[in-house]
Amino acid sequence: MGPALRWRRLRRPFSFLQVMPAIKFILFILLLIVIASFAVQNMASVGISYYDFEFQLQTIELPLMVVMLILLILGFFIAWVMGMSDLFKLKSTIRKQNKSISSMEEELESLKNTPQLPVQAESTIDS
Repeated sequence: MGPALRWRRLRRPFSFLQVMPAIKFILFILLLIVIASFAVQNMASVGISYYDFEFQLQTIELPLMVVMLILLILGFFIAWVMGMSDLFKLKSTIRKQNKSISSMEEELESLKNTPQLPVQAESTIDS
């Protein structure tokens, strides 16, 4: 067996799972480039007006990109909190259903272990 034939046997064809990390990395770099160019184009200052704790109107100047980034992070945080509340509700439902299942299984076991009375045949004689 020649070395070329042996090399063909050892070589495995590329699978999609082997290429996937490289594709993810390239897409991540492209996304970073798009975000960076967007940030550079939106560096103009904007005035944000808000009320402080003494109900006095305050104004702060921030770059537009910072305002958008703060709102994006706030949106992710709100979505995460809503998702966590749904997760806790689901876990509570699962816990209740598991308790119900275990009580039903215990009842089934107790019914299996009880002695059964013999079934008596009904009389067919008319009185």
